[in-house]
Amino acid sequence: MTNYFSEMRLFDDDGSRLYLTETERGKFLDSAKTESRENRAFCEILHYTGCRISEALELSPKRILNGEQSIIFRNLKKRKYNKAGQKNLPSFRSVPVEIRVLEMIDLVFDLKSKTIDPDALFWTMSRTTAWRMIKRVMTKAEIEGPQAKPKGLRHGFGIAMVSGEKPLPLHLLAQIMGHSSTVTTEIYTKAVEGEKQKMVLRAWKQ
Repeated sequence: MTNYFSEMRLFDDDGSRLYLTETERGKFLDSAKTESRENRAFCEILHYTGCRISEALELSPKRILNGEQSIIFRNLKKRKYNKAGQKNLPSFRSVPVEIRVLEMIDLVFDLKSKTIDPDALFWTMSRTTAWRMIKRVMTKAEIEGPQAKPKGLRHGFGIAMVSGEKPLPLHLLAQIMGHSSTVTTEIYTKAVEGEKQKMVLRAWKQ
């Protein structure tokens, strides 16, 4: 039997969740409004794309595709070498976003400027600094617990994509999140099933 929890967990050893709920994600966005424009943009990109911190830090103007309404991320969790011992070429993924996300990036970084360097990174902060900033935003939002970490935001995105009225197909979500296999992505459907069970049990108690 396949173990879906071998690569990734959504609950810690005490059974506490490691992902942000819809309410917490909303509070995170509200809290991000108190940050600088650049920091707020960073927070919103993590929220709306489910990308990893390191992947967001690699973004530059050439990775923003207004015509396709998407953002291009380099997959940083892929194996460096294949089974034959040959070095794998860099891989990228396209993540669709709402137009207002692109407008926000344009407003903050003035992408339409003729003098802008298409290869210049949007953010020059280190991964550690970015991690601490995200944690600070969560603290101001009064999000507490093991889920109050950048990874909790990424997991929250995955949960959101499979829990709506029209869940995103797993193979598409795997591509968007940069998973090498849908086996990893299936963990989000397991979490949603668990949440539904809790709701049913609560209803019976009432």
